[in-house]
Amino acid sequence: MTDSNADFHKHIDELFDHMINQLDYQTDEPLEWVFGIESSDISLLEKVGRRAPESYDWDIQEEVEHVDEEGNTRMAGPILALRRCEALTPEQVKACVDEIDALAKEFGLELADVTSYDPIDEDDFFDWMSLDEAHLRLRHYTDSGLESDGELPWLFLLFAPSLEELNALTVALDTQSLGTIESYDEPDEEGQFAMCLFIDGKNNEAELTAMHDRVNAIAEVNNAEIVGIQFLDQEDFNDVFGDDDNEA
Repeated sequence: MTDSNADFHKHIDELFDHMINQLDYQTDEPLEWVFGIESSDISLLEKVGRRAPESYDWDIQEEVEHVDEEGNTRMAGPILALRRCEALTPEQVKACVDEIDALAKEFGLELADVTSYDPIDEDDFFDWMSLDEAHLRLRHYTDSGLESDGELPWLFLLFAPSLEELNALTVALDTQSLGTIESYDEPDEEGQFAMCLFIDGKNNEAELTAMHDRVNAIAEVNNAEIVGIQFLDQEDFNDVFGDDDNEA
C-alpha cells in the first residue's frame, strides 16, 4: 500500500466514525461516493473514465472548488469524478480507493480526492425549496462541479390571496424588470393565486439571498409572498410541471 492510499484509508475510517457518531448515519443508507483524479489533460481523463469498471459512473469537471477543514477554499481541475451510489462499508470504500488509484497510475496519474454526499432523491428533487434548502442545493451543485458564479436559472414561486393582488404584484415586478413572469388566473385548492418569476441567475448563495429578499419585499407590499424556489428555466419548468396555464 502506498503512503497516499494509507492516508485515504485513514481518512475513510475517520469519515465513517464522524458520520456514525456525530451525524447518526446508518450504514445501510446509500451515499454518493466520488473518487477524483486530476489532470490538465482532459483527453487523458476521458481515457481513464472509459477504462473505469462499469460499477462507476463518471464525468469530467473543468473546475471544482475544494474547501478544507478550516474553511479555506482552492480551485482545482480539470478533474475526473468517478461515482458510486451505494451503501458501502469502510472496507469496500478502501477497496474502491485502491482500485481507482491503480487505474489512475496506469495513466501516470493518481487518486486526488475522495468525498461522499447524501444522494438527492429524484422524487424530491423538483419539490419547491425554502431559501435555506436552496443554499444546500447550490452547495451540492458546486460539489458536483458547477463553477462558483456559473450560470443557473432561478425560479421563484409566489402566492397572492386574490386575483386583484396577483395582478398588482405582476405590475410591480414587471416594473423592476427582474425576469420573466408567468401568472395563473385560476386559484389553487386553497384559494391562492400563483405566479412564477424566472430569472437568469448564477451559482451564488449571497446573490440568491439578495434577490429573494428583494422579490419578497415587493411581494409583501402587495400582500403576497415567496413560497418556494427552484432552479429551472421556463422550458424545464414546463417539462417537469406541465404547461397548463392553470397549474403552477
